[in-house]
Amino acid sequence: IRRAKQNPEGRYAALDAMRAAAISILLSCPMRVANLAALDLKRHVRQRRGGRYPLYSIRIEGCEVKNGTPIEADFGVEVSRILQTYIQQFRPMLTEAPSTALFPQRSTGAPRRPGTLSQDLSAAILRETGLMVHAHLFRHLAAKLFLDASPGEYETVRRILGHKKLETTVQFYSRLTSKKAVERYEDVVLAPMRGKGDG
Repeated sequence: IRRAKQNPEGRYAALDAMRAAAISILLSCPMRVANLAALDLKRHVRQRRGGRYPLYSIRIEGCEVKNGTPIEADFGVEVSRILQTYIQQFRPMLTEAPSTALFPQRSTGAPRRPGTLSQDLSAAILRETGLMVHAHLFRHLAAKLFLDASPGEYETVRRILGHKKLETTVQFYSRLTSKKAVERYEDVVLAPMRGKGDG
């Protein structure tokens, strides 16, 4: 988004801003790419606080989500600023067609196709970081980062990812937490014993 703002004219800046907005949303609310691509300014995105620095939220009804669980997220200041910049300054440059799609196609204004958006984000991440990351990987990344910091807190991960059953979350991610669980155990239980000698 910084690069887009430094050279704000033209389609390349608008595409940079679009990618920044999409990645920010995925980092804050790791949804499936089909839901990301379908985000609509009227149906899903709202300002929950106005003013100079508005805060944004999204809500996707359960009927639009693969597992039927609604997606709701209140974005913080950083993500909201990126969204505001993208929506107000750069999104209008992506299409001239009437559109309420958050990520509109150039020719029609319809929402970008999930596969196209995912490929675009993957290519941008590869260019910028050298890492191969597809959009769905953000869901696994969110689970891993959270469970690294809080081993065993599967219920939070279940809610973030929108799994209906806790067993699904545990089945997918329990193998990621064993090492961190042992490290935490050592910190909590064994650390006080260190330095006391063999006495």
